[in-house]
Amino acid sequence: MAPRISSAEWDVMSVIWSQGPVTATEVFAALPPGHGWKLKTVNTFLARLVEKGALKVDRKERAFVYTARVPREKCVQSEGESFLQRVFRGATGDLVKHFCAQADLTAAEIEELLQLLKSKRRRK
Repeated sequence: MAPRISSAEWDVMSVIWSQGPVTATEVFAALPPGHGWKLKTVNTFLARLVEKGALKVDRKERAFVYTARVPREKCVQSEGESFLQRVFRGATGDLVKHFCAQADLTAAEIEELLQLLKSKRRRK
């Protein structure tokens, strides 16, 4: 099971998932502008993520290097299931209808969704 991570921790994890093993300074530099965080804040998030089991940390010379222990896909799946249960009480169809109605989908995205739904129908 993937650990529960906060919105701010997702920002930190996104850097690590995209860049691989990194130091706190590298995470800090890679964050989108506008966070207003200090390096100490990033270090706090990294320590929490290590404690939660989302990251592992190794000491390389004078720096700590952080690596994801949990793949992004596993965290997305866990977060998606949690969201589905909390907001839609497990009703997947309602979730899909809501997002399809609200989203500005391209023709290619609509076609992809249609193919997925047709594939689901064939399996039943």
